[in-house]
Formats: sequence, structure tokens, C-alpha cells
Amino acid sequence: MRFIERSNGGEFKIILCIEFDRRAKPAEVASLRSSLVESANCIHSVDVTGGFDLIAEFSVPNIGWYKEWRSELADSLATTVSRYEANFVFSRSVRRAIDQDAVWVPEKGGFRRIDTSMIDKVKAEGDYVRIYSQGENWMMHETMKSVSRRLATNNFIRIHRSTIVSLQFVNRLTRDHRHWVAHLADGTREPVARSHALETLEIVRSRPTPVPAPQQLMQEVQQRAVA
Repeated sequence: MRFIERSNGGEFKIILCIEFDRRAKPAEVASLRSSLVESANCIHSVDVTGGFDLIAEFSVPNIGWYKEWRSELADSLATTVSRYEANFVFSRSVRRAIDQDAVWVPEKGGFRRIDTSMIDKVKAEGDYVRIYSQGENWMMHETMKSVSRRLATNNFIRIHRSTIVSLQFVNRLTRDHRHWVAHLADGTREPVARSHALETLEIVRSRPTPVPAPQQLMQEVQQRAVA
């Protein structure tokens, strides 16, 4: 079986789907599989269940080469494969990776990266959300659900269906009649929905007590000594 090295351009991509014959000798199946997936032309391959057993993508220089290559595979395919399909790849869509450590906000005709660790609060405003960070804020055309997935860490809590806050941004929680209210570091107050009150209280109560800084610890010792 002959394979050639892939070139950098002018290539055809082929998806080959193979169902191995259950009556074929295991050694012959293994030999064909190895020849396919370990060839220089194989981009990647996966073993699957269902209608096929192996799906592999190949990069070949032209149609003529592919026909000759398929002809050379004919004997092996006839003895070890019960069914196969070959499909040419004409276009490819690659899903954009989500930056899990940041959100990108629109700013002056472009975008600005805001680290999630720097986000103080997120508020829903209709079909948009507003991101708050260090005294600034930005409007984004995004849903609270998609933003909350990126902020799904122990550093954030959803206190209302329209509000997500950083735990470090919450100064205290107080009762206002029959409702809880979160007092934030910027002086604002945000209501805690009844549906989120229990979770909010549990998370706040489970937060570890911060260790005093050495200077603060020394001041406390001196104050106790004077007293």
C-alpha cells in the first residue's frame, strides 16, 4: 500500500467511514486499520460505534491519486470490510473556542478583554447584560445564561435571576423586612431573590475566614497589650 506525504496546499480532504466484516480475520482487520490510521495522509481518526467502526480523515493531493489509492486498497477492503463510504470535504466550520478566563466587551469600535477575576457584577438589561469592573461598565448583547456559564466558579454567585456578583465584592448581607439584601463594595445594594437566598447564605457562611495580614496582626496584639 503506497502513501505520499501531504503538501501544504492544493489538497483534497476525504472522510472514509468503514464497517469491518465481523467474519474477517482479526489480524487482517488490525493490519488494514493500522495501515490507514498510521499513514502519512491520515489527519485524524476515531473508533466509533453504530453504523461504522472507523472514521478517518485523509488529505490527498488530487482526485487521480485518490482513485489509484482506492484501487490499491481494493483487495484489503474486499476481505476485511463489509461496507465503506468515502466523502469529500468541501468546507469546514470550526466552532469558536470560548475564553473561559475572560469576557470580551465592545469598546470604541473594537473589543476589550476583561479577566473574570476583575468582574465585580453582572446585571441583565432586557436582551443585554451589563458587565461591571473597577468602576467601569459595558453593555453586551448576550444572555445571563451564557455569561453565568463562564462565571461558574466559586468566586461568583447568582443572587437574582438578573444579577451575578463576585463574592469578593459583597461586603455584607442584611435583612430588609422579609427579604435579604447584598451590600456591595461600590456602595450599591442588590436584592437577593427568595429562590437564591438559601444558596447565597450557604455560600457566604462557608467562605473561609481571611487570615489577617502581618501588620494587622501586630496592631491587634499591641491593642490587646494596651488594654
